[in-house]
Amino acid sequence: MKESKIFDIDFSKVEEHATQWENLASTNDGLKKILEVVKKPSKALVFSHDDPDGITSGLICKRMLQKLGWEVKHYMPEGFKLQPEQFEKALQEFPEAKCVFILDKGTSNADDFISEKLPCYVIDHHPAVTPPEKNTFFNPGSKSYIQCSGSVLSHGISVLAGTREEFDDLLALIGLKGDWAIEPVTGVCADFVRPFFKKYALDNFRSLFTFVNERPTMFDASQRDGTCVISLISEVIHGCGGGGFSYFYNDRESALKDVLHPDLCAKALEEISEKVEEIKKVTSVEDFLKIIPEKEQILLRKIWNYFLEDWEKASSMLDSSARILKLEDTSIYLFVGPKVPLLPMIGSIKLFDLKAAGNDKLAQIIMVSAVSDSYTHVSVRATGNQVHSGMICNELQNTLRERFPEAKQFISGGGHPVAAECTVKTDKVSFLNVLTRVTEVLNEMSSIDKIKSNGTLNETQKAKAKQLGLDYIK
Repeated sequence: MKESKIFDIDFSKVEEHATQWENLASTNDGLKKILEVVKKPSKALVFSHDDPDGITSGLICKRMLQKLGWEVKHYMPEGFKLQPEQFEKALQEFPEAKCVFILDKGTSNADDFISEKLPCYVIDHHPAVTPPEKNTFFNPGSKSYIQCSGSVLSHGISVLAGTREEFDDLLALIGLKGDWAIEPVTGVCADFVRPFFKKYALDNFRSLFTFVNERPTMFDASQRDGTCVISLISEVIHGCGGGGFSYFYNDRESALKDVLHPDLCAKALEEISEKVEEIKKVTSVEDFLKIIPEKEQILLRKIWNYFLEDWEKASSMLDSSARILKLEDTSIYLFVGPKVPLLPMIGSIKLFDLKAAGNDKLAQIIMVSAVSDSYTHVSVRATGNQVHSGMICNELQNTLRERFPEAKQFISGGGHPVAAECTVKTDKVSFLNVLTRVTEVLNEMSSIDKIKSNGTLNETQKAKAKQLGLDYIK
């Protein structure tokens, strides 16, 4: 039987988790402040992203605060950045709130508007292009990208606060898998995460990392022989929660009309917080779903079946992707088309197929989709970090906002080196406008690459290379 390669990693020399977090607590001012605040019970609004990492980050924080005596209202509004109207709506529902915690929704001064009404504490792992000026934040990767997850940061805080339980370890693992910071089958475990994995996961949850002959999940992009249990569980949460990409199934049947997908996933997870030992025996999606109470299970099964149907449709649609550019070792593929079900998720799998077929060392796919007349979605996925996906989407966001200032609040973009999005949700900016800018960016990248190949870049060109995410140019 095939064995997961994560068991081949030598964890004996990995820094102890207590040492790692004691150092963070003594050197990070934001973390210091957050630890002081959580020890003073009050009433809080908790906002988190609505993908697996956001759902689990928010749950760990919510559980921690409640154990410390807080009254908490947890919200996972649609979209990555928290919008003022979303904040105001939650505040109207819970006017007694005395402070706000935001998890896994970026580290940006765009959230500073909250401080005008309540103290705000941001816990995040995304690179901070424009760090908060008024809100307190804890992000060990704000200046230089560190692969981890919001869930493992929330978990570390819960350890320091003395509230961590084994179920929180499981939540942290789901978030880590959801953000690709671990891949047990192929032996991936990000450096920052290794102290956590050594202390709380390697032995206690060994069964979750064991190879199983189930359908390979969306997280099994680099190998398609099988999977492991933590990938199975994380894919269910991703598929049923909308994955942070607003792929909801409210319109498929009446039973789902008013179902908030992320809330349903969070509720289902909370309901099985006392069933960790049962979860350790899971070997299939069916095993996992059976553990969940019937009310939530019925709805999750409906959504899951629709997710699987859409997955098959999307896979065939992306066969039209074409290689259009090569930047050093990275081949760039482009897909342009109508609304594609589950586009960002299926793109990760399709990218590895394209990479293998093209015999590429590294590959990146840029997918431009016309979701509707008023919604264009650009999604970027990569197999390496030579060309920074997040910087590409950030460049699209900034330049489109400059060209269409009247629509800037509807344009959002950014992400990790290997996964990023740019969404344009307004009819003031057409699909053609967005596609034009994407092709311009590709041409700008090509021009910089040619200049670099023929000589030395000047300072302006170096700055432009950084702005475009050409990280292979130093």
